[in-house]
Amino acid sequence: MKTMRTTNGGLVVGALLLLVGFLGLTQWEWAWSALFIGGLAAWAVTFKKDSLQVLTFPKKVWMIPLGVLLYFVSSMLIGLIASAAGMEWAANPASGHLAQIALMIPFMLMGEELLGIGVLEGARSKGLSMWMSTLLSALVFGLMHIPSYWDGSFVSTLLHVLLLQGVARLIFNYIYIKTGRSIFGSWIAHMIVDFIALSF
Repeated sequence: MKTMRTTNGGLVVGALLLLVGFLGLTQWEWAWSALFIGGLAAWAVTFKKDSLQVLTFPKKVWMIPLGVLLYFVSSMLIGLIASAAGMEWAANPASGHLAQIALMIPFMLMGEELLGIGVLEGARSKGLSMWMSTLLSALVFGLMHIPSYWDGSFVSTLLHVLLLQGVARLIFNYIYIKTGRSIFGSWIAHMIVDFIALSF
């Protein structure tokens, strides 16, 4: 698959649309679809016809459960290390409320995938390597979770979102790449992870 093309103006407008969608999602409970809608609009503006490249059936689908397993193993290890260091990280506010939000989750997570993969592909379109692009995507993805996981300490919250959500994004990006740069590959993995994690 070739590198997706965009312009500087398209990237700026796309980033603003994603920001508006993300702010809507975090500010108003009724705006749960804001990131999904903002993400679709951002992709259409940023990548135009090239945006359809990621809408393919995933290849190597066995990478999806493998990535999910990798996520849970890494998150448990990170959690144990954080606990041993005396950090008490906040739980996801949606934990234990899966039944109330189950129908919203696929749209919310596709919005997150449009953001995470959008940053990755936008960075690649400007000449960054796949490795640097995916690191940038993980950084942005982790930082966007600060409001959800705020525990009263900036340092603790920052470590939390970078080591858990940021690492999750690295895994989802890897799945996206290995499944043929299919956004459905990373989206399915993301949904499995969240449905399992939020059921406790």
